[in-house]
Amino acid sequence: MNQPIENPSKHGYEIHHDTCFGCGKENPLGLVADFTFHDETGEVNFTYSFKRMYNGAPGFVHGGILSTVLDEAMGGLCFHLGYIVMTDTMSFKFHKATPVEKELLIRAWPIKKAKRKVLLECELTSLDGETLYVKGEGAFHILPPRFFSDKLTGGKIAIANELLSVNKLKRAHLFDRIET
Repeated sequence: MNQPIENPSKHGYEIHHDTCFGCGKENPLGLVADFTFHDETGEVNFTYSFKRMYNGAPGFVHGGILSTVLDEAMGGLCFHLGYIVMTDTMSFKFHKATPVEKELLIRAWPIKKAKRKVLLECELTSLDGETLYVKGEGAFHILPPRFFSDKLTGGKIAIANELLSVNKLKRAHLFDRIET
């Protein structure tokens, strides 16, 4: 259904709940999004083919589903950068009706960090990048570790701290490149 393009960096699926609609592996109705982080470009991407059950108009993906998968891509990127976040704002431009059951490319990349927010952009295109279906941007509010630490049990707290520490090292280098 979806395929990572390269080996992913450390990610948070080990601590995130299995029934998340966007990325949960145990949600039979969910998208089961699985992103790949690219250290050299600082972007997240993956290929995906939307099932027919996500139709809006017959043969085309519902706009809410497209918004959801792009929200997941941007939020997943934030985790790869060592942040736990919640969506603050998002906006999308739907350029062309997006077909179901066709392999597509989803990408997200950081723009900058501003106070307690991370600003990102994203897009959904054909595999070759020639057809742009959706372009968007989002702001994600950075949550303090205490927000989630009381919700994790046992070894998951240690896993979360390790993942965030490793990914923070990538983040420092990436934002230095973007902002210069």
